[in-house]
Amino acid sequence: MRYSTGTKEPGAPGDPLYLDVSAALAEARAEGESKLKTEPNVIAGRYGLSSKEFTPAMVKSVFDELKSDKPKRHFTVGIIDDVTHTSLAVGSLPSEPKETMFPTSLFYGLGADGTVGANKNSIKIIGHETDQICSGLLRLRLKEVRGNHGFTPALESATRSGLAYLIDRANFVACHQFEFVDKIDVLEYAAPGAVFLLNAAGDASTVWDRLPREMQEQIIEKQIRFFAIDAYALAKQAGMGGRINTIMQTCFFGISGILPRDEAITHIKKSIEKTYGKRGPEVVRRNCEVVDLALAELHEIPVPETVTRDASRDRRWSLN
Repeated sequence: MRYSTGTKEPGAPGDPLYLDVSAALAEARAEGESKLKTEPNVIAGRYGLSSKEFTPAMVKSVFDELKSDKPKRHFTVGIIDDVTHTSLAVGSLPSEPKETMFPTSLFYGLGADGTVGANKNSIKIIGHETDQICSGLLRLRLKEVRGNHGFTPALESATRSGLAYLIDRANFVACHQFEFVDKIDVLEYAAPGAVFLLNAAGDASTVWDRLPREMQEQIIEKQIRFFAIDAYALAKQAGMGGRINTIMQTCFFGISGILPRDEAITHIKKSIEKTYGKRGPEVVRRNCEVVDLALAELHEIPVPETVTRDASRDRRWSLN
């Protein structure tokens, strides 16, 4: 059984690949060259309509349709087609035991804070130093956000990137910009029992009370472990300006459990030498030094049993 995707010409009986496969099978049968004992059931599917993403749950719905007694000859997935009624129902993926769950991770940051570069290095470390197969996806949106000085609006490149396909259930979530917690539901895709890392300025003991009510509710309900670090203060102390990528990357490996901590730190420092070697030994030294400082400045935030703040999120935009 096969399914195909493609661009369907107006008036055509099917998508290009579907027509090619059907024609090849018909010609082989007519010429007596087919060795198939039973004629395969060929169906054609289309995804990505209305700019919808193609998720693992949609893939599962396609295979579920293939196993049905009478699968749709032509189908769409990802939208509700109320004209031709060829849509497939998309459910959720089955839950996996935590010990066997793939370590999916999701990061929110700015284009200028090094989030993308850090994730690229993390993917290389995981892919080269473990037996895991990993991939990364970056989604970029330009949004108007409040400037750091005064009230002048500024366009910043806000990024959402992950160490996997477009995931809808993350075991690890990191937010590299504190202001995002009031603008984006960064824990929307956090799985129950996930780990949340937040870059937050100031005393770690005050971080919980600065979170919007909705985020506190999510952390409590999903039993999320919560960590915070003042990455910008540490970067300034190390003479790195606003580049917090090495700090946040170190914290990610320090608490995600993908690699043993000491082994991860060794690989991070090797990656630093490759990445920054051309900029001189001083740049390499500062980045390696901040790796050792990062874990010392990382704090696990105690999660109370009840919400402690009434203020809601000022949700003005989304990266989805």
